[in-house]
Amino acid sequence: MKRAAALAAVVAAGEADAHAFDTGADVYSQVIEGMGVPLQDPAILLALLPLGIALGIWRIDGVPRVWPALVAGLVAGAAAAPLAGLWIGFAAILAGLAVAIMGVAALAWPFWLMAAVSAGVSGLAAMAALEGHAPGSLPAPIYLGVILGSLLVTVVPAGLVSFTREEVRQAWVTIGWRVAASWIGAITLMLAALRFA
Repeated sequence: MKRAAALAAVVAAGEADAHAFDTGADVYSQVIEGMGVPLQDPAILLALLPLGIALGIWRIDGVPRVWPALVAGLVAGAAAAPLAGLWIGFAAILAGLAVAIMGVAALAWPFWLMAAVSAGVSGLAAMAALEGHAPGSLPAPIYLGVILGSLLVTVVPAGLVSFTREEVRQAWVTIGWRVAASWIGAITLMLAALRFA
């Protein structure tokens, strides 16, 4: 009896999607649903969170400087989502590890490099969030929600870093954020090891 029930459950199971969306909801719910993906997926969260911290450590006005690159990366990643496979989550995790290391190093990175990194990491995040969904296959509010959620995960930590650095103006503040970036990098490395194993 148990075997028959298990077999029935397997046969009745639908196609698996990385992120299945409820496209029947109203516009507001669709935006919120899209925003929830970057906040709930550890691979995306651990790619964008250290990016925000690294941008705040790089410059107090780090996010405003690379804003166009962030948005362009998210839009390009959403368009390229059908190309994403099982590798995309691991790629996002590795990108997060790289930007965490950049935050810890706290070097005077050139603008072009930070813009390219911002576009690349945000693009990978959008691809991971919309993995397998062709452009236009989902309602526009879901795409908008994914982009807004991804920006939120990046901009809020960057704003906190910039605010504390500007208000306190003590070396230990930057050192503290570098330590936070190293912790996030360590968590990201552990997640990468679990995914690779």
